[in-house]
Amino acid sequence: MIKIDFSAFERISLKDMSNIRLMRRTDKKFIFPRDYLLQMFSSLSQDYFIQEIKNKNIFEYNTIYFDTPDYKMYRAHQNGKLNRIKVRTREYVDSKLCFLEVKKKSNKGVTQKTRINYHQTDLINEDGLPFLYSLIPYDPMLLEAKLCSKYNRITLINKEKTERVTIDLNLCFINNKTQRKIFLPEVVIIEIKKEHSSFSPIMNNLNSLRIKPKGFSKYCIGVSLTENSALIKTNNFKYKLKYLHKITSFDYE
Repeated sequence: MIKIDFSAFERISLKDMSNIRLMRRTDKKFIFPRDYLLQMFSSLSQDYFIQEIKNKNIFEYNTIYFDTPDYKMYRAHQNGKLNRIKVRTREYVDSKLCFLEVKKKSNKGVTQKTRINYHQTDLINEDGLPFLYSLIPYDPMLLEAKLCSKYNRITLINKEKTERVTIDLNLCFINNKTQRKIFLPEVVIIEIKKEHSSFSPIMNNLNSLRIKPKGFSKYCIGVSLTENSALIKTNNFKYKLKYLHKITSFDYE
């Protein structure tokens, strides 16, 4: 586990963050080697709160992605479709919360997330069916658990409470069918989430390190790395996979 000094940050609680949901937003993602994180982190405390729950600042997330048997949602992304959908369950391990979520991205780059409380991480059960029927163009009864992603997350909120920054570490993908695992401990994913365009201190830090935005779907990259290549195409993700190879050596199980 990477060691980061959080002592200079003001804390923000889960309760205080409840009104900063940003369910409809624009996102920018940045992928880079974790050594850069330490270079930039200490300078962020003047502009951001850090989330804290029970004296913890790094939290464990488990996400399971669902798709049709023939990967229609994955293939929509691979084929460059601009209006895209993801269906997933997300478990916040430390706070013992779980949600069923539908995440939609429009052709204008706007992300909208809708979710309900849920108690089954790896199945679509009767509690989730009405929710999914109302939101997705696929038959929820046919959806299968395809991929699990596990990682640790640090969350920052800007002092104006208009921007949320998530920093994901220790990424692991597990293919639900083959149980093939891949670990990416040297990779950091930062996502900046805002309701509108505005000044972002962390983006200035990233620019100073010459770290540019890169689209990165955990689901699509995880499937690309763990699924049988005869079942799926990966053409649209090859440059991202090449970049991952450049900054880390993959560790498979």
